[in-house]
Amino acid sequence: MRGKQAPVGPAVPVFEIVPAFEEETQPSPSPGPVAQAVLDGGSPQGGPLRLLAKRLRALGRDKRLRRIGVVGSSAGEGSSTVALGLAEALASDRRRRVLLLEVDLDRPALDRALGLDPPEVGLREYLDGGGETPVVRRPSGAFWLLSAGAPSARRADPLSSPRLPALLSAADRVFDWVVVDCPPLLETSSAAALGALVDGFILVVRSRHAPRETVRQAAGRLPPGQLVGLVLNGQRDILPRRAGREA
Repeated sequence: MRGKQAPVGPAVPVFEIVPAFEEETQPSPSPGPVAQAVLDGGSPQGGPLRLLAKRLRALGRDKRLRRIGVVGSSAGEGSSTVALGLAEALASDRRRRVLLLEVDLDRPALDRALGLDPPEVGLREYLDGGGETPVVRRPSGAFWLLSAGAPSARRADPLSSPRLPALLSAADRVFDWVVVDCPPLLETSSAAALGALVDGFILVVRSRHAPRETVRQAAGRLPPGQLVGLVLNGQRDILPRRAGREA
C-alpha cells in the first residue's frame, strides 16, 4: 500500500534582515561651548528645545511621529546643533530611548561638536558595507548617537544604499524616537527623498541667514504634510531705543 504524501505547508515568509547595534564606551566626551549649551535643558538654548520636544510628544499622540528629520535649507543654518539639542530634550523622559542619527555624510559635525573620536563603524562605513554592526555611543548619558563616521573625500548618497531603510527598521525595534540629522534641502536631492523614511520634519532657519524666498523654496521640497515644526535659530531680541537715551 502506498503511503500518504506529507502535506506541504504554507510558504514561510522571509522578513527583512535588520542589523543589530553595538554600544561602545568612550572616555568622557568634551563638548564644545555650543553643544554644551544645547545639552543643558536650563540654558537659554536648551529651554526652547525642551518645549519643542514637549510639543512633538503631544503631536505623536495623534499620528505616528517616531522618526523626526531635522533639516535646513542650506549649510550653516544650524540643523546639526538643533538635532543634538532635540535628541537630548526628547531623552529627558527617561522612559524613552532616543537615537540621534547623522545622515549628513558630506558635512559630519556631531563627533567634533561633542569632542568624540569617530566610531569604528559609523553610518558611512555601515552603508558602504565596511561593517555589519553600526556603533552607537551615549555621549551625554541620555540619548544614543550613531554618527556619520570618519570623514571621506568620496561623496556618498545615503539613500543609494538599501541598508538605510533596514537600519531605520532596526532602530524602530530598539528606540522610541529617532532624530535624523539630514543634509541641506537645497544642496542635495537626498534630503527630500528622506521623506519616505521619516515621519515628519523640523525645518531650521537661521535668523538673517537665508532670504525668505529661499526658505519657501526649501519648505516646498518637503512632502506635503510632513513639516511639523520650524525652528528660528540665532534669533536675538532687538530692544527699541528710548527717546533721549543712548543705545
